[in-house]
Amino acid sequence: MASSSRRPENAVAKAEASSCAKAVPATGPAAAAAAHVPPLPALTLRQVQYFVALAHSRSFTQAAQALSVTQPALTAAIRQIEFLLGGRLFERSAHRLTLTDAGATILPLAERLLNAARGTFDDMTSTFTLQAQTVRIGFIPSVAARLLPVLGSLRDSHPNVRFALSDLPNSELVAALARGEIDLGVGIRDEADEAGQAANTEGFRCDDLFDDEIVLVARHDDPLARAGSVSWSQLTERDLAVFVRGNVSDSLQRTGGSQNLRLEPKYRMEYTEPLYALVRSGLALAILPRLYTLHLHDPALVALDVIAPRVTRTVALISLVGKERGPQVSACREWIAKHLAT
Repeated sequence: MASSSRRPENAVAKAEASSCAKAVPATGPAAAAAAHVPPLPALTLRQVQYFVALAHSRSFTQAAQALSVTQPALTAAIRQIEFLLGGRLFERSAHRLTLTDAGATILPLAERLLNAARGTFDDMTSTFTLQAQTVRIGFIPSVAARLLPVLGSLRDSHPNVRFALSDLPNSELVAALARGEIDLGVGIRDEADEAGQAANTEGFRCDDLFDDEIVLVARHDDPLARAGSVSWSQLTERDLAVFVRGNVSDSLQRTGGSQNLRLEPKYRMEYTEPLYALVRSGLALAILPRLYTLHLHDPALVALDVIAPRVTRTVALISLVGKERGPQVSACREWIAKHLAT
């Protein structure tokens, strides 16, 4: 059997240790600063990625295929993570894989770490390409008509800023912020719903921008359209349509409850055009935020104020406290707050 010219790994380690022992220690300010640099944890980003992938798939086979690794390699990585963190992350049985309580607590932290790392890596690589930082912004669809022109003027003034934009329901927007998938969110601060409560908890920063009023859209020949406004009590006997997502339906129920009125939507639509089509056909009246009517130029439809009481929702700029990735994110936040607040 041919002999190898490589020294055994333990021999190499001994040689390196001997060399280090003989080295003259560095002195001076640089050495003092280096001595105070805290060591990084042994946990790697790839191991964190393995944990998150397995937590979502709940299958070693599926996770290994998605990660393009072998199942034994994934199993070994998970065991190493559990060893480094000091406890079990998964409960394993013959037919089921579930997260332990510790694993469920660690999952959102791991997701946030991965998303922050991806964003930071993108920023580093863009240094050699666009010389720009991408600011990731999520927004509820109804604010697009007001937000996007503001972002357009920001790009004109700061050519090095780029945007990654996502339109999301308010609940998903707050969750994406918590996971670190977006840097800034323009959504609704409503303490009466779950997403609004989350955005008002410690760790989130909310800067109120403006109030958006809930209005009624009716056919131009509807008897209600003769007046400039209507009361909620006038709508109790009419079929109402709202968006299936968002908080308008909840606002409608709260308003009806506070006024002792029956305000139950009959139709729930996903998109604006089907909602307006219901009104054009005479099948329903639409209840929706005024923001959606900014570009309503249909002569067959009119938007009316709903009073007694007026119902509004607060549009806010939401982010994580102390989690901004760089100066471009801070500049973007300040620009939005300055130009969108009223």
